[in-house]
Amino acid sequence: MRVLLNAVLLLLFTQTLNLPAAAQSSLTVPPSITPSEAVATELPKKNDLKIDPAKDCSIPAYPDSARRFGMQGDTILNLMIDDSGKINAFQLIKSSGWKFLDQMVMHAIIGCQVLPAGRWIPSERQVIYWWQFDKGYTSRAVLDISSCKASEKLRIANEQDKELGIVVGIYTSDTGKVLDAKVQWGSDDEQLDRESLRIAKSCEYAPAERSGKRIGNADSIRFVAKAAQ
Repeated sequence: MRVLLNAVLLLLFTQTLNLPAAAQSSLTVPPSITPSEAVATELPKKNDLKIDPAKDCSIPAYPDSARRFGMQGDTILNLMIDDSGKINAFQLIKSSGWKFLDQMVMHAIIGCQVLPAGRWIPSERQVIYWWQFDKGYTSRAVLDISSCKASEKLRIANEQDKELGIVVGIYTSDTGKVLDAKVQWGSDDEQLDRESLRIAKSCEYAPAERSGKRIGNADSIRFVAKAAQ
């Protein structure tokens, strides 16, 4: 009996070895998938979430000196977000008017995780960071564009001009005169930068006021090149 049983087992084993490859594979137990391998097979998600760099990227507080002098404006950036949800690059679209305020945002956001950890489709997102001046001001200094000296090369930008241009920060007296002007974001042409300073220093303002009293105030002017005639 034992000899007969061994012969049957040998016959079954031999038949199994002689099965076609496809049949043999069907008898194989599939390997288990580890959790990390399962995550790797997930499809990347589309970035349709609202992001808030001011909350997620630890942007420093508004400096007291900038607030005191009334330095204000909007830093607008185009963010490039990679497949891990981090900001890996950016483009400055519009300056707040003050380079050091812009750079406070720019230094804080690079490498910042603005999306939950996971796999994402790389995307771009435009964001605005507001620098708001001391609310004690009742009015800002207002530029009188007609008072600025004419230039053959430059003009004062308007809202339709999308380029960054040359940005000049100025400080006015309590009578609206420009006391000082410095290029915040310049061009590749030193002559144009100097020309922007010449124009800015010639401009006059309606003075800023606080509680009915005229005060000095900071402002910025953006210049763009005139179209060739």
